[in-house]
Amino acid sequence: MRRSFRLVSVAGLFAALAVAGCQERDRGGQAGAEVRKGHEGAAVQQPGTTPPAAGQQQAQQPGAQAEPIRDLTIVLVTPERPTLFNRQFDLVGAQVQRVSNDRVFWIGPSADRVVPAYLDDQARSALQQAQHKLQKGDQIALVGQIREAPSAQLLQQQWGLSTQDAQELNNMQAYLYVTRILLGAKPGVQGGEQQGTQGGQPGGQGR
Repeated sequence: MRRSFRLVSVAGLFAALAVAGCQERDRGGQAGAEVRKGHEGAAVQQPGTTPPAAGQQQAQQPGAQAEPIRDLTIVLVTPERPTLFNRQFDLVGAQVQRVSNDRVFWIGPSADRVVPAYLDDQARSALQQAQHKLQKGDQIALVGQIREAPSAQLLQQQWGLSTQDAQELNNMQAYLYVTRILLGAKPGVQGGEQQGTQGGQPGGQGR
């Protein structure tokens, strides 16, 4: 009886160990499946592909310049004139509506739709050499840059404008800084010629 009991006990021990081994293998298989599943999910997200934060945009390349303005109507109908500051213009067939002095005049399709213009030293000298004085009705071509209008006080003191003209020009917010002018023809814009001279800029206010 003792030998039989020992045999039964040893057999029971082996059976218990076998069951325990099967359970361990089952747990190991489940853990391995979870690990493999985790790796598969991680493989979907590639490094370096994180989308940019909301509102993040690439900055525009500095120095990118827009085409010159060739239609005066663009200046007339633009409500936010500061958006035009530093834009180049190349106008042909512009009509002079009135003249304030030998530097400042007004161009546009009619007397009540005008844009002020200012001649720099080079443009003014060209007219003087041609012995021509601008007057109402002249058809001209202009090249230059749109700039911010100075204060009304400076316009009276340094540009020699009347109170009315100074206030009107200041209200326009912008004016045409003219570096080249021709009568009834289009200035030939060559490399570097659009800039003209800065000597005719009064008080450094025409930016």
